[in-house]
Amino acid sequence: MMHIAHNRQLVANEAARLLFEEGYNDYSLAKKKAAQRLGCATDKSNQPTNQEIHQALLHRCKVESTQKEQLHLMEAREVAIEAMEFLQPYSPMLVGAVMDGTAGKHTPVTLHLFASTAEEVMFFMGDNEIPFQTDEKRVQIRGQHINYPLLRFFADDFEIELVVFEESAPAPVSAITGKAMLRLTIAAVKKLLGNS
Repeated sequence: MMHIAHNRQLVANEAARLLFEEGYNDYSLAKKKAAQRLGCATDKSNQPTNQEIHQALLHRCKVESTQKEQLHLMEAREVAIEAMEFLQPYSPMLVGAVMDGTAGKHTPVTLHLFASTAEEVMFFMGDNEIPFQTDEKRVQIRGQHINYPLLRFFADDFEIELVVFEESAPAPVSAITGKAMLRLTIAAVKKLLGNS
């Protein structure tokens, strides 16, 4: 039993490193790659939960992050605030690693927007001459997996992802906690930046 717990922790630590340093953005993929690199079994009993990986990631950021990494996080949050001010008509909310402090150098700034249609946001971006790419983001809401429009652009060398929800959409389920995803308003992000 101790052996399994030890392996789970090793995999969680390596998965956290992959997420932070190598730009992995999927916990399942990072977990699988970490187990392969460490030569650990990939059956469920040897695999850490997403929450265990997230705890390892939070610990890594709190204890081991360099001054340069801390500065990068502050800059990412500043860029998030600028983007949120620009996108104010769509009630932007910050989510993910930039919000919770686990963002590495490859982590995008992820914002949730609310609009009647994704095209409305696309026209807004086009009118302001901001080039962007389109994609989809799969999220879980009320037990269903739904693909939502995703717009991707760059500002100050930071990648920004905009996930466009309908105006009444509830918060998606977090893949880490299994509960409603935490989302921050611009006022809350400014407070967060002031405290960092």
